[in-house]
Amino acid sequence: MSSSKIRSIETKMASLSKLLLSLCLIIAAAAISTSSLVSADSIQGCGGFVEASSSLIKSRKSSDAKLDYSHITVELRTVDGLVKDSTQCAPNGYYFIPVYDKGSFIITIKGPEGWSWNPDKVPVVINNNGCNANADINFQFTGFTASGRVVGAVGGESCSSKDGGPSDVKVELLSTTDDIIYSALTASLGTYVFTNIIPGKYKLRASHMNLKVESRGSLEVDVGFGNIIVDDIFFVPGYDIQGSVVAQGNPILGVHLYLYSDDITEMDCPQDSGNAPRPKALCHAISDADGKFTFSNVPCGSYELLPYYKGENKIFDVSPPSMLVSVKHHHVIVPQTFQVTGFSVGGRVVDERGVGVDGVKIIVDGHERFITDKQGYFKLDQVTSKRYTVVAEKDHYKFKSLENFMVLPNMAAIPDVRATYYDICGLVRMISGDSTAKVTLTHGPENVKPQLKQTDENGIFCFEVPPGEYRLSAFSSKQESSPELLFVPPYVDIMVNSPILNVEFSQAEVNIYGTVLCKEKCGPAISVSLMRSSSNNKEERKTVGLTDESSDFMFPKVFPGKYRLVVKRKSSLASSNADNWCWERSSIDIDVGTEDMTGIVFVQKGYWIHITSTHDADAFIQQPDASVLNLQIKKGSQRICVESPGAHELHFIKSCIFFGSSIVKFNTTNPLPIHLKADKYLLEGKIHVEASLHANVNELSESIIVDAITSDGEVIDASPARLVPHANDITTSIVFNYSIWANLGDELTLVPRDLRNGEVKKFLFYPKAHHISVIADGCQSTIPLFSGRLGLYIEGSVSPPISGVNVRILALGDSDTAPLQKGEVVVETTTGPEGFFFGGPLYDDANYTVEASKARLE
Repeated sequence: MSSSKIRSIETKMASLSKLLLSLCLIIAAAAISTSSLVSADSIQGCGGFVEASSSLIKSRKSSDAKLDYSHITVELRTVDGLVKDSTQCAPNGYYFIPVYDKGSFIITIKGPEGWSWNPDKVPVVINNNGCNANADINFQFTGFTASGRVVGAVGGESCSSKDGGPSDVKVELLSTTDDIIYSALTASLGTYVFTNIIPGKYKLRASHMNLKVESRGSLEVDVGFGNIIVDDIFFVPGYDIQGSVVAQGNPILGVHLYLYSDDITEMDCPQDSGNAPRPKALCHAISDADGKFTFSNVPCGSYELLPYYKGENKIFDVSPPSMLVSVKHHHVIVPQTFQVTGFSVGGRVVDERGVGVDGVKIIVDGHERFITDKQGYFKLDQVTSKRYTVVAEKDHYKFKSLENFMVLPNMAAIPDVRATYYDICGLVRMISGDSTAKVTLTHGPENVKPQLKQTDENGIFCFEVPPGEYRLSAFSSKQESSPELLFVPPYVDIMVNSPILNVEFSQAEVNIYGTVLCKEKCGPAISVSLMRSSSNNKEERKTVGLTDESSDFMFPKVFPGKYRLVVKRKSSLASSNADNWCWERSSIDIDVGTEDMTGIVFVQKGYWIHITSTHDADAFIQQPDASVLNLQIKKGSQRICVESPGAHELHFIKSCIFFGSSIVKFNTTNPLPIHLKADKYLLEGKIHVEASLHANVNELSESIIVDAITSDGEVIDASPARLVPHANDITTSIVFNYSIWANLGDELTLVPRDLRNGEVKKFLFYPKAHHISVIADGCQSTIPLFSGRLGLYIEGSVSPPISGVNVRILALGDSDTAPLQKGEVVVETTTGPEGFFFGGPLYDDANYTVEASKARLE
């Protein structure tokens, strides 16, 4: 059945009940009037209905219990609040209260706790017209109550409100779309109440302008058809303890405060027990520039607060020495201010870099009060707020004083006392004890002028300068008479940010260091000389020798100037002081200044070989490592540097002079002079053969030789003719070279010939011979050309064909190229079995006749 039908039925039943009750009252009134003789209009009454609002009716679920108003009480009160009468409502919500007095009253309604009414009371006037003119006085039930609390942090048993919470926390009831429906502030115990709530789904939100409110669990609330108590979903983790520290009304910065408790062992707050006055401090705070301090997240409980300060530079005496603080569910401001009754203040003496200076006397108002420690710190005890003059003193320093300086207790420290000037001191060492020097200070900051100081009798000097970069230089006091008197270092660049007391100059005497790099072991045979020409043109020389153990050399205590270093090796086999090693540089010129010289290196290039030759010649030296050194040997004497040690071979390249051997061997371990003397002279010539006359060039190249014949007819040489590669093509001649070594003064006839035998046609050469005279002491002229052509051959037969017939071929006239005379027999041969004969070769520049004969036969 729908709620509207139920409401209609309930309304009809209420009207019927009201009618019946009125009828009963009328009958009762009539009876009273009859029996007691009282006037009927002396009795009045107030009545009406109690009913749920339409919103509640709509939110009611079918599963919810049926509304029963019989437990609702309606009271009649005087205007002063005294209850005159009350009645319970009928289950359907109807009520009636009889009133026997006339006047003004108040009708109030009392239902279950947490129910909301509209209205919750109604003023009425009872007179002859009845109660408010007999009009119904109705009350409407509008909603339920949602209540809860915001829980506060509890530290221990010392908390006086363990179940309490913070007040004035704003708790909001929101719709599911985050619209604010109701807002409430928590009461003193942290409770909050929302009234007149229609059943449904809601959200909760809590906040406080000074407290941190945390939520635990779901923030959604489902209100049914009845009051609801919300779970403890809001929590405040702690509260602040705030206070201040002053001295003579001025705030004090940096005072440490520590929190202790007898029943609380830990807290979520900063802790620093390193300087705590006693162990087990729960929390630590420091006063700020305004003297304020704050402890946060402190739970409800009882605490002891201890101020304490022993900083790096001062100690505070604070009153009271401790204070008891009780924290409930709200922030606490310590009512009593901590007072600093006395203090110490410290400071620091620093140099230009901010580094502390130790051992500095601190003089306050003319009295020495302290000496700085290793870090430059000092402390002034038992000071008050007044003006002081602080002066710092230390040898080789000059500090800026603090004049008429006001010391206040809220100072972290006295400002640093800074050094403004430093001493630069040093020593100039002189070799001659009767000489003095001067020192200049230059290259300083713009506001510092160059300075000049004369050293004292001990060579000591000092400058007082502000911080910065400087250059110190030393020179002789009598520079004009000692121009070569130099000092090392030539200058010293320094950065001054503290005293510098160890600057030192010395009269320049430097060392010269070097080394000799040899192909093999250097040894004592190597010497290095240091030479210098003095003002009177007399040479000054110092010589040092190397050792078997080291190839390094050194010349100590050398004065500045220009020198020449010379390296030399003396061979034990040499009869003179000649150096038989060659060097990349055998001498090095040096300019000695004020600093040691290093890195001087003499490098052996190789070994000297002396060659004396009667003629120029091209040659090369085959070295032990297979490398080749090309040479152009000149007539006369010369030296050649070979780079590799050991055995070498001198080879001649196409030389026209033969020096008795094609290879000359020598060894650098015993480099004896090489003497080259001409022994023979080269004769060279060419033979041209027409390429078309012979197809097999290689066969021909092995068949031609040239005989060298003396005037006595002795053949002293037979030189093969060698084919010249690529010297011919299909249109040119084949070229052969030949060469013969001859002695100076030889008279030779050169005759080429073809060695081939058999039936092969042989070559003849034109001219047949050349006559050569070796008369030039040097390269000889080229021999005139020989031309080779196939010889002529005569073939024939005798008739009748008879074998063994002697056949002679005779010259009919003289030859232009061959030594043939008319009638000279050139070739003799015999016929074969068939009577044929074959004769040749014959020169092609003559005519011939043939004769045949046989014994007993013509």
